[in-house]
Amino acid sequence: METYNTDVLICGSGIAGLVMSKSLINLGLDVICLEKYNPQQKIKKEDDLRSTALLNPTVDFFNNLNFFKELTKHAQPMNSLIICNLNKKTNTIEASCEFFANELGMKTLGYNVPNKDIINTLKKILKTEKKFKFLNGDYVKYITQRSDVIISKTQEKKQIIAKLLIAADGRNSEIRDQIDINKIKYDYNQSALVFNIRHEYNHQCKSYEIYKSEGPCTLVPLKTKVENGFYSSVVLMLKNYEKNKELLKNQQLLSNFITNRTGKILGHCIVKSSINVFPIMSQASTVLASKRVILLAETAHVMPPIGAQGLNTSILDIRELTSLIEKTININNDIGNNQLLREYEKLRKKQIILKMLSVHFLNKLSISNKKLASDVRKFGLNFLNQNMSTKKIIMNFGMYQ
Repeated sequence: METYNTDVLICGSGIAGLVMSKSLINLGLDVICLEKYNPQQKIKKEDDLRSTALLNPTVDFFNNLNFFKELTKHAQPMNSLIICNLNKKTNTIEASCEFFANELGMKTLGYNVPNKDIINTLKKILKTEKKFKFLNGDYVKYITQRSDVIISKTQEKKQIIAKLLIAADGRNSEIRDQIDINKIKYDYNQSALVFNIRHEYNHQCKSYEIYKSEGPCTLVPLKTKVENGFYSSVVLMLKNYEKNKELLKNQQLLSNFITNRTGKILGHCIVKSSINVFPIMSQASTVLASKRVILLAETAHVMPPIGAQGLNTSILDIRELTSLIEKTININNDIGNNQLLREYEKLRKKQIILKMLSVHFLNKLSISNKKLASDVRKFGLNFLNQNMSTKKIIMNFGMYQ
């Protein structure tokens, strides 16, 4: 059996796992990143249409890690977010509130970057790091949690001895299951359709969340050349996906649907990509840490794609954990010690619960087809337009924690 010794073993090579790897390498630690799937088994690069709205705190963190400049050629600035309520009968915008970056003293709220570009950039950078090792096509089969180390034995008969294991292997985490950590799950009976559109009007660096019964429809601007037309990424949440399957079969039908579903706010829309479908749920692990193990990102929390909270909350996990590990290194303490695990649990758990409850409430309010829910949405948007102090509190909560 081949044996590896490292400071940290990270399971999962999604965005969270790769950013965590870069963070720890910058602290001078040795890192092994283990990925279950070979590249050819993953979603084809050209088929992964997801993008992420990286809010300013995430952008600042990426800058501190010295790699955001590599993403700028793919990054579309977002100067404001407009939340709208769509009239159910007329498909027209009947109330809206625009949240401007300059209201928080910022130039932008953040940048929208395709996920595949974030992942490819990080992998390219990590390949040059001497303290980093990437093992793909393998996964942890057995875990032994000792007082001084954690020993992982993999399917491919490798033994990895580490001071700390970080589980970033997603919502269906095998690490979480192996160490018997339970999860709480709420299924909204919703699906998210993800695709890209070309639209008639310039997006002007604005992002939109357009609310109607069944869930929000989010438009996030994509970086494109003017001569090629104006493009945005769409996350369309539908409650009764089975009843809307015909939309996937007819591009013209979906183009007309999304034009009306967005209240023609960007004019006529044309679907310009294939369509990915993802189930919508809320899920939380009952604890965030076990003996020499920390749960990170979607392994710890999953929430609906509202207000760009998903990945940005995961990046906050990484920021806080990195800070705790740095403090531990500075006092020459063991990075897998129980005190660090308890501090991470205490620091993140309440904040994650509060964020998840807020997103859950907004999603439930958006799903309802009752007139009262629509009236509440309209009232809330009109109230925010007239109350700048409340508006700033909400913006700060969405931007930070």
